[in-house]
Amino acid sequence: MKKVIALIALLFSLIAVFAQQYDMETDIFGNLDYTSRDAKYNATLEKNIFDDLVFSDSRNNEVKYEKKYLDKQYPGIHQNKQMKINLFSDLLWQNRKSRGYKAEYQIDIFGKLIIEDNEGYKLEEGKDIFGHNNVEEEINGVKTSIKRNIHGEVEFTSGTDRATLKKDIFDKWVYEDSLGNKFQFGSHTWDRLIRRFRTDEKILLSLVDQYFF
Repeated sequence: MKKVIALIALLFSLIAVFAQQYDMETDIFGNLDYTSRDAKYNATLEKNIFDDLVFSDSRNNEVKYEKKYLDKQYPGIHQNKQMKINLFSDLLWQNRKSRGYKAEYQIDIFGKLIIEDNEGYKLEEGKDIFGHNNVEEEINGVKTSIKRNIHGEVEFTSGTDRATLKKDIFDKWVYEDSLGNKFQFGSHTWDRLIRRFRTDEKILLSLVDQYFF
């Protein structure tokens, strides 16, 4: 525990030192601008005509948050200066050593959340016609997904790896994967898992984390 507390304290001190190396200005439109003390690096967070927020810097990095995404994930950010500063600080910290990084955060016309960058990453998260959450992620061509199929089973796939969590004919929950693991949960164990993880999707992700990673 002491090591964890020390690590957290160190992290906050590093962020504080980093923040002190920048001077921030706000223009008449509420856009934010940072310039390093040595003037070798600058970045902005600007609102465009569509009410999107766009981060860009002198290293050719650009991160765009579309309005619908902001409304869902950062409600009220255009009127909340501190919220905007916090987002800008995170972006500065994340991109300070990058060059040419591009990313876009959006929600499409079907309500699906989409995050995509130019380094081979893509995330799509939304609901199917039955209201079930579906998450699909792609990293360097390897697709990973967790979704509920038409039989009500929760499925995880990542490349050739596969795992399912479903009820059998005896109304017992069963986990099975492509590594050959298969086991059934007793009602007491399942109740404990539900209390801990809340949903069967999160239970499946926990099991996958144990057996695949």
